[in-house]
Amino acid sequence: MKNNRFGQAKVLDTQELDLVIKYLKTENQKVLASTLRNTGARVGEVVQLKWRDIGKDQILFPASIVKRKLKSREIFISTSFHKVLMNWRIDWTLYKGRKPNPEDYVFYGRKEGSHITTRAFMYALDYALERAQIMGGSSHSFRRTQLTQLHRKQVPLNVIKSLSGHSSLNTLSLYLEVDDREKREASKLFA
Repeated sequence: MKNNRFGQAKVLDTQELDLVIKYLKTENQKVLASTLRNTGARVGEVVQLKWRDIGKDQILFPASIVKRKLKSREIFISTSFHKVLMNWRIDWTLYKGRKPNPEDYVFYGRKEGSHITTRAFMYALDYALERAQIMGGSSHSFRRTQLTQLHRKQVPLNVIKSLSGHSSLNTLSLYLEVDDREKREASKLFA
C-alpha cells in the first residue's frame, strides 16, 4: 500500500475506479482520469497529450512526452472511449471559448497554452480518494490496475510491456499485483 509516496499504489477494482472518477471535481480531471484508466499510461504522459495525438482508434504518446523520451507508442482505444474524448472536445470548446487547435493540450491548465500539472491532478485525486474512502491509492493506481487486469486476463507479457512502454519484463513485473487467490490456484498446479 502506498503511504506518503512510499510503497506501491493500490490496485483498484472497477467500482473503486468509478467512485474515484465520480468524486473528481472538474470535467477536465474526470476525463484525464478516464484516459489514465483506458490507456494505463503515466499521469505525466497523459497531461502532456495534445489534440493532434488523439486518433479515431488510438492515442499516440510521442517520444517527447514518454518517460526517458526513448520512443513513441500507440495505445488503441475503444469506440466508447473515443466518444468520451470527442464529448470532452465539445466541452473543451465551451470552456475555452474556441475550438481546439492540434497543438492545444487536451487537459488544459490555469494559464493559457499550458496543461494541467501532475501536482494539480494529484491534489484533486487525493481529495477524490479521501471522499471515496480508499487508502493507498494514487495516480499510479490507474496504471497498476490496468496492467494487472491485462495480466489476469492472460494477455502475453510482451504485449503488456509494449503497451506500458516498459523497457524490460523485470520492470513490468513490479507493477503486476499477485493476490493470495492467484497463488493458491498456481500452487494447485505443482506436480
